[in-house]
Amino acid sequence: MTFRQFAFNNVKRNSRQYMSYFFSCMFSVAVFFIYAVIMFHPEIEGHEFRETVQRGIIAAEIIIFAFSFLFVMYSTGAFVKSRKKEYGLLMTLGISKGQLNRLLIIENTIIAIVSIVAGVLVGILFANLFIMGFSQILGLDGSLGFYIAPKAILLTVIGYFIMFEVNSLFVVWTLRTNAVIDLFRGARAPKRVPRFSWILSIIGLGLVGAAYYIAWTAELYNIFMRMLPIIGLIVPGTYLLYTQFSVAFMNLLKKRKSLYFKQTNLLTISELSYKLKDHARLLFFVTILSAVAFTASGVLFGALKSAETEATAFVPQDMTLLSKGEGNISKMDGEVQKVTDHLDEENINYTTVTIDRTQAMFTEDGNEKWLDMISYSDYKTLAELNGTEVTKAPADDEIFVMLPNVVLPADMNFPETIEMSSENNQQQVAVQTTEAVFATNRHTTYSGVISDQLYEKFASQAQANERYRTVVFSIDNWTQNAEAIVESMTTVDREIISGRDASADFYLLMKNSLSHALFFGLFISVLFFLAAGSILYFKLYQDLDKDVAQYKALYRIGLTVKEMKKVATKQVAYLFFIPFTVAVIHASFAFKALQNMLQSSIILPSVSLISCYFLVYAIYFFFIRGLYISKMKQVM
Repeated sequence: MTFRQFAFNNVKRNSRQYMSYFFSCMFSVAVFFIYAVIMFHPEIEGHEFRETVQRGIIAAEIIIFAFSFLFVMYSTGAFVKSRKKEYGLLMTLGISKGQLNRLLIIENTIIAIVSIVAGVLVGILFANLFIMGFSQILGLDGSLGFYIAPKAILLTVIGYFIMFEVNSLFVVWTLRTNAVIDLFRGARAPKRVPRFSWILSIIGLGLVGAAYYIAWTAELYNIFMRMLPIIGLIVPGTYLLYTQFSVAFMNLLKKRKSLYFKQTNLLTISELSYKLKDHARLLFFVTILSAVAFTASGVLFGALKSAETEATAFVPQDMTLLSKGEGNISKMDGEVQKVTDHLDEENINYTTVTIDRTQAMFTEDGNEKWLDMISYSDYKTLAELNGTEVTKAPADDEIFVMLPNVVLPADMNFPETIEMSSENNQQQVAVQTTEAVFATNRHTTYSGVISDQLYEKFASQAQANERYRTVVFSIDNWTQNAEAIVESMTTVDREIISGRDASADFYLLMKNSLSHALFFGLFISVLFFLAAGSILYFKLYQDLDKDVAQYKALYRIGLTVKEMKKVATKQVAYLFFIPFTVAVIHASFAFKALQNMLQSSIILPSVSLISCYFLVYAIYFFFIRGLYISKMKQVM
């Protein structure tokens, strides 16, 4: 048997231990390769979105590669630690350090080559499916053609091969100072009684609670300012939960004698208190990885599903054309005709309503501001067009100020009364706020509804440049005809039509940007999630020898195999689902922050996505539990 065959047999005989690691590496290579195929696809060169797509893919590739490097580094370190006793035995049999280093490099190279080849083949197999999906996201008339870029293969193979080899050298470096006795000890270390601090436990709970409160009360105008404080609180808070509070909680369970001494709970709780302390950093890392995966994919998916509702909330009318001044108003019909002709050519059904508006000035905090006004009759017509319930009619000394969808705290404190003034009119009115039912006038600060009589009073004496006219469109199936609607708005003269708004415009902007982000981020999130499960598997496998020795002792003192399987299942389940549960709770508060910014409910999309993750995690758990118990029974 040659030295290379010896290394190959080592990998083959440890295939079960390497299985999860191999699949995670293969998935990482496949995703990296697929993104590279799209980046180098020749058919996107002539499209206007080329630079945006390529920037997004480059960012995704950097994240995937950097994470893969750290993941492989951790994994190889875990494998070496679990096999130190084996390496120590080889050294006592006469293998030199140089040969041991060579053995490690060959083993890692074999795994690297197999992972890279399998990942590229899987990428080629699914590349056309992803290209079709990406074409659909970009809204192309036809799908991008199937294409396997040689540059993509070269970049993936060279990049990942170098990464694996660098990690191999890192493994060799970690072993070079170990004495034989240290290798024989392997991953074993004497257990100490887990210690904790109530002060640090309370601080951990406080940090997490503060992060939850900040996320729960976040709004659209302040979410970006709150993101860093939330992260700065949740990360150290989660670390303290695992290193301190988990042990404190186990101690509290031990004091509940009725629970602690019930059946096999004594074994489960006692061993779990040690495992939670020993694995605290690991569980913290898995929780953060899972929380990032849940939050990123959940927020993007939830926001994408609510794109239509949000477009309607931000831009209440399907389409609005606005002209300012009598000169432009007189030419407006011709521009509106251009739009209607385009819609007719596309066989799009629509209804139009024309309303006049005027403006007045008022003073707030010493600053002069302009107020756009419509009559109550026109307001009622627009509300009925939108299917919105109208409020009661304002009195002659009242105005209903319509607040936009996004309202800053300062705008919520609108004066209770204001004095409106124009060229020859002044009127003191009481202010009430109401929901906006049409697009705001971009030439003024606020829009309001006044009684028909008060409107006629201001409109009849308004100057020519204080007059506005709006044509509002109600369009059938506007989401399906969004692109045609946006295109129709480009036909008008911007000098005459000074304001153009459409739900379709906001909808396409939101949908396209979120679709791209979801496409780039979803597979990175899945990669993080699979890596989190793989890391748990490595740790359980690494501790398997110690666990089996413990179960042997329990078997000798009378514990049945059924009871040991029950204890082992509970311990594996706790280590798997505790970080999953904490990550879901973290992500839930991120979803609540998103819900505060949206009009539509994201409960169903969020629950659907988390359920998919849970299903994958459950399959992962039962697979690893089966291997764990099988190994335990085999040894016993």
